[in-house]
Amino acid sequence: MRNPLINQPVTEHPSKVTRLKVRSAVTLLIAVCLSMALIVVWEAWSSRQYRLHDKEVAMSNLAQTLASQAQASIKQADTLLYALVDRLEHEGVDDHRLPLLLNAQRAELSQIHGLFVFDENGKWLANSNGAGQTGVNNSDREYFIFHRDNPSRGPHIGPSIKSRSSGEWILTVSRRVNHPDGSFAGVALATIYLSHFLQLYDSIDMGDDGVISLVADNATIILRRPFKESEIGTSIAKSPLFTELLPKGDAGTATIVSTIDGVERVLGYRRVESYPLIAFAALNKDEILDSWRKETLFSVGIVSVLLAFLGVLGRRLIKLMQRQNRVQAELLQTQGKLIESNRNLEGLALEDALTGLANRRQLDLFIDAELGRARRHGSDLALLMLDVDHFKAYNDCYGHLTGDDCLRQVSAIITANIERPGDLAARFGGEEFAVVLPGTDYVGAFLVAEKIRKAVQDAAIAHSDSPLGVITVSLGISACGTDTQIEAQALIGAADKALYVAKTSGRNMSVIAN
Repeated sequence: MRNPLINQPVTEHPSKVTRLKVRSAVTLLIAVCLSMALIVVWEAWSSRQYRLHDKEVAMSNLAQTLASQAQASIKQADTLLYALVDRLEHEGVDDHRLPLLLNAQRAELSQIHGLFVFDENGKWLANSNGAGQTGVNNSDREYFIFHRDNPSRGPHIGPSIKSRSSGEWILTVSRRVNHPDGSFAGVALATIYLSHFLQLYDSIDMGDDGVISLVADNATIILRRPFKESEIGTSIAKSPLFTELLPKGDAGTATIVSTIDGVERVLGYRRVESYPLIAFAALNKDEILDSWRKETLFSVGIVSVLLAFLGVLGRRLIKLMQRQNRVQAELLQTQGKLIESNRNLEGLALEDALTGLANRRQLDLFIDAELGRARRHGSDLALLMLDVDHFKAYNDCYGHLTGDDCLRQVSAIITANIERPGDLAARFGGEEFAVVLPGTDYVGAFLVAEKIRKAVQDAAIAHSDSPLGVITVSLGISACGTDTQIEAQALIGAADKALYVAKTSGRNMSVIAN
């Protein structure tokens, strides 16, 4: 049962304040440590993403440069072939002048390994590399077979091969030569040193495990740095470059795992303009992130030292605060016992001797206190006035001792049906009771009233002079809203009038005050 004079706090308990301070200090320490850890994680992640993105941009730019270099080198050779085919088809083959012409044209471009002309049977008609090669047949070469079976007049880029004349690795660029009637007359061929590309590729810093490649449209490797003869002609058709990236666009960047060596790399790629080739450059992802890992570990080490330092300081502070809390608890122990004794004494002075409920004095104090609280917090407050029906007749019939027992039973039923610790049940006088319900409006109060009324009726306390043969109660209900400045007596008076209406309207009912 709540006593408004005893239970209203004036100041917080010192030990509680200290405990709150300890919890606040622990919370603050944890928050600071977590914040520092999250900042380090965020910065590490941002740095990692920046490094990868930076290398993606670098690889994209490098791929564009490599594609432009390949296009320029092949274009120069193809221009010579175009002029050569036009001369052959209009002027025919001059056995004496043609080798000299080829040699002169070859000398103009350092990347050209050789210029060759073959007839429709694959026989060498002329070459730029000097006499002595006539009679050699190249009808088995891929470029010859392609032009023999394909009427296209455009340039053809063949796979990398070893030259039969010099034994060097070369890239073939060829065009078809036709007879005047359009039939196949042979092939004009320009060969480009693979070393021409490798000199550029080797001059670029790609780390210990970086790769630069020139790949044909059919996914076969033309050239790969670092150079390995065994990898020339290898198909990478199942690599992500051909299965995922190129179908989406002619240029781009990505992080993929190589099908050649299984290394994960950051890749930039681009198609070579006008020719069926793809240039790409890729750096080992682990190498890119190696310096990032070292920096991150260094940052983590510094933050770990700071966190450890904060942890030691925080632990000392918390121990001091806990020690202070124990001292305060010991000092307040005696004071608590005295306060508890005073509460017990005052509680006896505010308790009804017959029912154990609050008496009229405590009821008045409680209503005044709760009205003040309702005004401050803008909350509701409800009051139930309850009267035992035909109680005088009950006393006359069963005697005052039995009547007292009846009142004790009714008070127990009331107490059992107000379950909130903030509610108060009191004996108002005689057979009349009151129930104060803080934070409750008319609707809630009516539900509680009906619950009590039904519980009393269901208790079946025999009363021969009652119309129902059992003890019943009537209830009046009043309440004040958040904007009402009602006084205690007005609240009690309104509930009492509603109780009067209930009793004059047939009893055993709950009535809400107007």
